[in-house]
Amino acid sequence: MKLGLILLISITGILLSISLPHAYSELVSGNKYLLQATGFLTGTQTIQNSEIDLQFSTGGYNNGNTPITLENGLVSISGNSYLNSGTWTSTVLRDGMFLVVTGDAQNSNGDTIHLNLFGRLIGNSQEGSVYYFTGKITGTTETLKVIYSAKISSAIVPIGSPPTQTPPTQTPPTQTPPTQVKTAQISILQGASDFKTGQFLTPSSVQVTPGSAIVWTNNDSVPHRILSGYLSTTTTGQGGSATQQSHTPSYQPDGKIDSGVIVPGQTFQFTMTGLGTTLFYDPSYTWINGVISSISQTSTQTKPIQVTIQPGSSLSQGSSSQQNQFYYNRYLVPSTLQIVPGTTLVWTNNDSVPHRLLSGTSTQKPQNPFTPDGRMDSGVIASGQTFQFTINDVGIIRYYDPSYPWVNAVIVSIPPSSSKTIAAPSHNPSLH
Repeated sequence: MKLGLILLISITGILLSISLPHAYSELVSGNKYLLQATGFLTGTQTIQNSEIDLQFSTGGYNNGNTPITLENGLVSISGNSYLNSGTWTSTVLRDGMFLVVTGDAQNSNGDTIHLNLFGRLIGNSQEGSVYYFTGKITGTTETLKVIYSAKISSAIVPIGSPPTQTPPTQTPPTQTPPTQVKTAQISILQGASDFKTGQFLTPSSVQVTPGSAIVWTNNDSVPHRILSGYLSTTTTGQGGSATQQSHTPSYQPDGKIDSGVIVPGQTFQFTMTGLGTTLFYDPSYTWINGVISSISQTSTQTKPIQVTIQPGSSLSQGSSSQQNQFYYNRYLVPSTLQIVPGTTLVWTNNDSVPHRLLSGTSTQKPQNPFTPDGRMDSGVIASGQTFQFTINDVGIIRYYDPSYPWVNAVIVSIPPSSSKTIAAPSHNPSLH
C-alpha cells in the first residue's frame, strides 16, 4: 500500500507540473517568506504524519537561481518536534520552478535528523506559491521518504507591536466578542462497518472555527466509536463483516476525542476549542476515518495566551553537555506555540530572579547560542511581573533569555486559511 501511495502521489505531482508548464514563482530577491508544509513520511514499516514550518530570506538573483538563508525552522514528525540546527543550504532554481532545501534539525534530547528536500512549483495565487516536495529524512530509526505539499507566502517583519510591560496587578485584556456556535454534521453511513461498501462517512472532512460543535450520527446497523489520534502504521486486519483487508490504516489515540460506544441511531457531540487539524477514526473499523480542520475567523479577536517562566528557571538542570540549550525546553510553559496574527502573549515571571526575553536566531555556538534580531525585547521582567507582546504578522519567532540561554522557546504565527476543505469518501490512503 505504501508503495502504491507513493506512486500515486508522485504521478499526481508529475501530472500537475506537466499541466502547468507556464507556472511561475512569486519568490523574489531580498524578501522574507514562510513555508508551511504538511504530508507524510514513509518507511519500510510506518507512515507518519509530518509538518514543517520554515522562515527564510532570499538573496540576490543570479542566472535564474536565488540563494536562500534559513532563519528559523520547526519540523514535526508524529508529534516529535525538531528545530533547525547548523547551516542549511537552500536554493531557488530555474526562476522558481524548483526549490532545494537541505539541513539538520534537533529535538529536545539532542537527536539530530537530516533533511534533503526537492520541491517543484505547482502554481501561484494571491496568497502565495504552492510546491510539491519529495526527498528523504535520515537520522531516525530508518530512512523516511518525504511526501509534502507546501505553501510559501510572504512574511512581513517586524513581526509585532512595540513591547509593553504590564504590572503584576494589572489584568491583560481578555474580552472576546461573542461568537455564534456552529454545528457540523457527520453521518456514519449504513454499511460502514463493511470495507467492501467503500462508503463510510459523509462528509469525511469538515472545516470549523473554535467553539463549533461536531455531531456524529450512527446510521449504521452496528455500534461505532470515534477516537482522535495519529496515523502510525499500515497493518492487516479484519473488522465487521469485511473480509480480511490489507492496507487498512493504523492509528494511535491522542486522548482528545473519545465518543465511547455510539449505538445505531444515536449521536455523539464534541466541541472544538482549539486551532489545527484533528484526525478521527473508529478503532474497530479503521477505514472509517476523517479530518477536522479548525481555523480562526479573521474578524474575531483572540484571547491573550499566558506563558509562564517557571520557578527555578535560572538554574540549568544538568551540565551544558547534558542539555540542549539550542532548543526550547521546560523552563517556559508552553515552550512552543502556534498562533494566528493579532494574538497577544503575556509572560509571567514566576522565578525568584529577574528575566529578560529577546527574539533571535540560533548561532549553534555553545558560548553564545543566540543572536538577537531586534523584533522583541521585554526589558527586565522582575519576579512576579509580566510582559505583554502582540504578534501581528506571520513568521517564526525564537526567543531566549540572554542571561540564561537554556530558557528559550518558539512561536509560529500562521494566518487563518481561506481555502476550503474538499470532502472525500474516505481518508484511507488505500482507496485513493
